[in-house]
Amino acid sequence: MYLAKIRVNQHTCSLAVATTMGNATIELLEYILLNDEEALFLGRITRMDGDPSKCFNAIENHPSTRFFQILEKTKTNLDFLAVIRDTTGIKAFEESYCFIKPPIIVENGSKLYTVYAPELKFLRNAYEKLRKVGNWEVLEVRSIIGEKGETLTERQYAVLKAAYEMGYFDRKRKVTLEDIATALNVSKSAVHKHIQEGLCKIISRYFAETE
Repeated sequence: MYLAKIRVNQHTCSLAVATTMGNATIELLEYILLNDEEALFLGRITRMDGDPSKCFNAIENHPSTRFFQILEKTKTNLDFLAVIRDTTGIKAFEESYCFIKPPIIVENGSKLYTVYAPELKFLRNAYEKLRKVGNWEVLEVRSIIGEKGETLTERQYAVLKAAYEMGYFDRKRKVTLEDIATALNVSKSAVHKHIQEGLCKIISRYFAETE
């Protein structure tokens, strides 16, 4: 499982257009796809510098806005509902089996998506679809270890750390398995087992992340 953060410039969405001047930040807390072209958003304006009416007008008067309603206003936030005729970014991920984790951050004319992808190939599929949406940038991709057996156990970590610090992995090996076993007060076979299994996990993870 992988987590990615991807910024997409969506000039066809009124919510992104309203933040182009850099004076507003919007968080899209929830969304529902109503059809292939329209989505219902529960949004929150978390930052507003200057006259808020300019932001509202930009949203309401943009051709992609089908509905816009302010729900609640506090000293720090303003919640709203909006139906927007622009599902391109969402569909690029969902059709590629990448799952969006709200909130979607909207600022400076772009939307920042946090998505989960079962495999890297699904992210690559999403990237191809995003080429049709607008300019986009991958800010982060990292592996998320979800299964218990994929991460190092405490004992594997301790043995590998000791082996590394004692020089077992140096080009000219400085210690033997017996030396590590004596230092940790465990058997030679246990040290061999933990090093072998630990290295297998590290190498498997490395190649999974570089595919």
